[in-house]
Amino acid sequence: MGGIVARQISLKLRILAIPVLIVLIALIEAYVPIRHLLSNFRLITFILVFLLICDAASLRRGASRDFLIVLASIAFGLCVVEAVAIRSEPQQSLVTTEGWSVYRPEIGWGPGHAGRFHSEKTDTSTGATIFNVDYTINANLLRDVRGAKSDSPVVFFGDSFTFGTGVNDSDTLPQQFADLLGPDQSVLNLGFNGYSPQQFLREEETGLFDQVIGAHPKLFVFMTAAWHAERTSCNASWTANAPRYDLAGSAVAYRGPCLSGARLWLREWLGNSAAYRVFASPIFSRVKHDDIELYIRVLLEAVRLANVKYGVPTLIPYLPVSESYFAGTGFTNQALIDRFRAGGAYVLDAALTDEATRGLPLNIQGDGHPTPLANRLRAALLKSYIDENLPGVLVSR
Repeated sequence: MGGIVARQISLKLRILAIPVLIVLIALIEAYVPIRHLLSNFRLITFILVFLLICDAASLRRGASRDFLIVLASIAFGLCVVEAVAIRSEPQQSLVTTEGWSVYRPEIGWGPGHAGRFHSEKTDTSTGATIFNVDYTINANLLRDVRGAKSDSPVVFFGDSFTFGTGVNDSDTLPQQFADLLGPDQSVLNLGFNGYSPQQFLREEETGLFDQVIGAHPKLFVFMTAAWHAERTSCNASWTANAPRYDLAGSAVAYRGPCLSGARLWLREWLGNSAAYRVFASPIFSRVKHDDIELYIRVLLEAVRLANVKYGVPTLIPYLPVSESYFAGTGFTNQALIDRFRAGGAYVLDAALTDEATRGLPLNIQGDGHPTPLANRLRAALLKSYIDENLPGVLVSR
């Protein structure tokens, strides 16, 4: 009798476990605060799915049970793959003040408000601090650059290298460049994490920062590398809300955000899986010929618009990549440089090869963004190039 009662209780508990597990899975996947608390929440989801299938299999008999056992084996495999991927990723934690990066129409994302934002990156495997810095965002929602505020600025567009991820305000490339100039020369920093030529072009097309740029800018500067093609092609994982451009004959055409609807949901869902990030994303984001061609065309359209709308030349500090990056595309670093120059841009090799050969610390260890030293060296390189090739543009000391 006792055995029958125990079996009945066990059966009821297993039946009850099904809705409980379903609710837990739904909460973890849909409730954002829980996802923020659980850094590896997708692994937890996979484990709960595995338990759910196992529980359902225990309630079935015959072919349906066999089918559920096969599904449970697949779910268990996903748990293992996800766990391995988590171990394979760099064990790092990045914490930045809330509001630092929010959705922004037209350009995808950017600072949510003015103020000082603290950012700290830590190697969680050792506890070592990778960087511990503050970012000052001014009233124009741009990284602050101390100095003159004239209506004839040198304007830096770009990504995290230009913005200055991992360094304090005084050590960004635009600030280091401003420090080399005279007191009457204004410098603006329009860079932000994850940006690419698509933001550069869209900001020009929409006039998003025209008021702060003023009527008579001196020069536009856009530092770039071929890996920006992963962003302009919308293949990079974070570009869902970025502006999308397509090749349209000899021009490029704006098509709205990179992703929307079901495609946006799928990108976000996949992006939350370490297995996808480690094993699948590198394959899907590998650049092709048309990706590089689109990258070149978007940047050249921004160069053209800088000249036509703003009346200024564009200087491109170019960061060469390994030639293996171009495998199968038909392009090389030199081919890109030649296209940029043919399109009217001034191009400067900003690799700092000699300094790297001497072993100077040019990248933040454990992160990869430029160090304050690298920014100082590139600022001096830019000033020297501009003085020689664009005389009269700068108000120097």
